[in-house]
Amino acid sequence: MPRTPRPIPLAELAAHLGCALEGDAGLSIGGFASLGAARPDELVFVREARLSAELAASAARAVIAPPGLDVGSRAVLRSPTPAWDFTRLVQRFAPPPRPPAGIADGALVDATAEIDPSASIEPGARIGPRCRVGARTVVASGVVLAADVAVGADCRIHPGAVLREDTRVGDRVVLQPGVVLGSDGFGLVPDADGRPQAMAQRGRVVVEDDVEIGANTTVDRATLDETRIRRGAKIDNLVQIAHNCDVGEDAIIVAQTGLSGGTVVGRGAIVMAQAGTTGHLRIGAGAFVGARGGLHHDVPDGARVFGAPAMEERRWHRTIAALTRLPELVRRVRRLERLVPGAGPESGGDGEENDGHDGDAGAETASAGDSERD
Repeated sequence: MPRTPRPIPLAELAAHLGCALEGDAGLSIGGFASLGAARPDELVFVREARLSAELAASAARAVIAPPGLDVGSRAVLRSPTPAWDFTRLVQRFAPPPRPPAGIADGALVDATAEIDPSASIEPGARIGPRCRVGARTVVASGVVLAADVAVGADCRIHPGAVLREDTRVGDRVVLQPGVVLGSDGFGLVPDADGRPQAMAQRGRVVVEDDVEIGANTTVDRATLDETRIRRGAKIDNLVQIAHNCDVGEDAIIVAQTGLSGGTVVGRGAIVMAQAGTTGHLRIGAGAFVGARGGLHHDVPDGARVFGAPAMEERRWHRTIAALTRLPELVRRVRRLERLVPGAGPESGGDGEENDGHDGDAGAETASAGDSERD
């Protein structure tokens, strides 16, 4: 529950957002909170009517809500995007603490590095030769910038992040703890004896403006050229992005996803948790890949795919529905086999109670046919 440095009149918050205010404009806000945990002087938000009961039970006296939503006697800021406007207020009026500008005692900064005077380099950070750190950027304790790394303005690099040599990071980038940019890609080639050997990895990673990368995510350097994360992309924790990948503008990649080498993710695409790709394929602009999706082929622009192997959404739903009917289909096929002399399995069992593998092929055939009729 972030608190504000001073009480802020609700009218000031409305002016900052440029939204309509209904109710007591002089009501002072002392912080921001969730519905269930709010104090009377804290602002909350609701996005839809299904949360009305929780709002009614909340102690908050002020709320951000969509036009037309009943909020009782509370003061309300009317917004078509309550969650986003709530976030804007928290960012503006309850920012996270930041260390003082300058290079702290205990930071190891190479003499050839260029550090903007307004940047903050915390104790224990290591800045290598010829690195550049832009204005107001915070480099936390335990961060390592290897040689020739360039980081833009207003970035936040959290503890334990490692940026390998020649990595490029734009402005307003957030790297959560443990992010690794520029590690060697997993490219193997057989030697003269057929044994796997690591192929030389001499490319780099480029992260454009307004990107956020979650904790313990790794982005491998390209073999020779660039692995690129484009403007505004948002990448969750524990994601693996292999060498030569290209993640498009405003794309979203959720936790535990793995992109094999050369994968291209289009602008605005969403890849849900634990999805995986084979290498050198394209996920189209605006496409959606469901959780645990296994991609072995390109995904067209705007398509929605699910499953492993991934398939078009409607086909996937039909397939899952058919799977739930397999036991009954097995029994139906075996009953039919008993009615046709010589059609049953050579084992001679009655089959109805025996759900062993001998009926799987028949069930698969029946299921496929049934699915085609749906």
